[in-house]
Amino acid sequence: MLGYYIKLAILSLRKTPFLSLLMIATIAIGIGAAMTTYTVSYMLSKDPIPTKSDKLFHVRLNSYGPDKPFAIQNGQEIPPKIMTYQDAMNLQLAEPGVRKTPLASFKQMVRSTEQSRVAAKMTPIRSAYRDFFAMFEVPFLFGQPWSEQADKAGLPEAVITRELNDKLFNGANSVGQGLLIGEHQYRVVGVIDHWYPTPKFYDYGVRAFSKPRDVMIPLQSQVNHTFWTASDISSRCWREPADESFAARLASECVWLSYWVELGSASERTQYLDFLRSYSAEQREYGRFLREPLHQLLDVKEYLYDQKVLKEDGNIAIWLAFAFLLVCLLNSMAMMMAKFHSRAGEVGLRRAVGASQRDIILQFLVETCIIGLLGGVAGLVLAQLGLSITAQLYSHLYAQMLEMTFGLVLMTLALAIISAMIFGLLPTVRAAHTQPSSQLKSL
Repeated sequence: MLGYYIKLAILSLRKTPFLSLLMIATIAIGIGAAMTTYTVSYMLSKDPIPTKSDKLFHVRLNSYGPDKPFAIQNGQEIPPKIMTYQDAMNLQLAEPGVRKTPLASFKQMVRSTEQSRVAAKMTPIRSAYRDFFAMFEVPFLFGQPWSEQADKAGLPEAVITRELNDKLFNGANSVGQGLLIGEHQYRVVGVIDHWYPTPKFYDYGVRAFSKPRDVMIPLQSQVNHTFWTASDISSRCWREPADESFAARLASECVWLSYWVELGSASERTQYLDFLRSYSAEQREYGRFLREPLHQLLDVKEYLYDQKVLKEDGNIAIWLAFAFLLVCLLNSMAMMMAKFHSRAGEVGLRRAVGASQRDIILQFLVETCIIGLLGGVAGLVLAQLGLSITAQLYSHLYAQMLEMTFGLVLMTLALAIISAMIFGLLPTVRAAHTQPSSQLKSL
């Protein structure tokens, strides 16, 4: 019976091609606009690490000078979002058994040892401790993180992304291969598999939607080789370094390192806050930390809101897009009403030869499902076009972010079909209640 209804639906669409195409296009435009907006919003605001978003914390210390606060927010003083090198190293040495890592960044010319100098590319690089990979659940294609000894001594070991591995080593297992960072040779110890946390929660707000950096090295290795790119790092000093040397910057009160810690429970968070208070009191005895101890631990979601990566009003665009979809569906319903009304004679004839109201309803529901399906498919095409345009307008977003997942594709088709059925229900029911006698007289 279903096949018969599908055949009738196809014949009906072919009889009124212009009106049918207009209904399909109306649904497609609404679905395309709604799903483009929803996909962008979903990809930009989803939990980037759902298994640990309540266990990873951004650490802030109020180490700024006594003369003025670091910043004022909503009329209140806030601590720096980054910390000094000496504080980061002190935190690394304390609280053993807790996963933690400072984060820094710089840029350098990078090439394989087999390539000539002209092949070197300026590459964004991140420095951290090896706990970074376990804390942030970084998957490996080849190899593993660098050794603990590399953290301590700053050994020239590097982890690279799969994309860089494809470019430099043609996708082969490059563990043990040489990598030149500036003039210094590093050994590749690991290759990260596809890994695109969205948003990139551990980075600064403006970088949250860029792809992860292609090279990672031990922080102490960056220090050993005095890698520093002023334009690539946020740095503020309440008291200037003693001189222009890198060593003076390390010993100064300049804040430039982000710091993250993994805590498994609420009690561990409380204990770590107590530790930060004790550390603050200890540093005060040395003439540091002279402001109020406004230390903070922000989990992933809190940090993203603080960085304005996530916004409270982020759903407004989605509501507006679905309101536009509603308008499109109402227009489509009006066209269905007109289409089904024009077929009153056909309905009256079918009723006269024995078709029940249920049969008429099923026939027209199948037709609305087909219209919804075709509108959904066309809407998918429009949504992909919308995402491509969005990617071009916002070039800082990497392309993988703005691709519809398989789940979103199914959601789009289901939304189109269900919406068409709901908004086609009234025209269908009205058509089914057509009186055969009144329509047969007009035939």
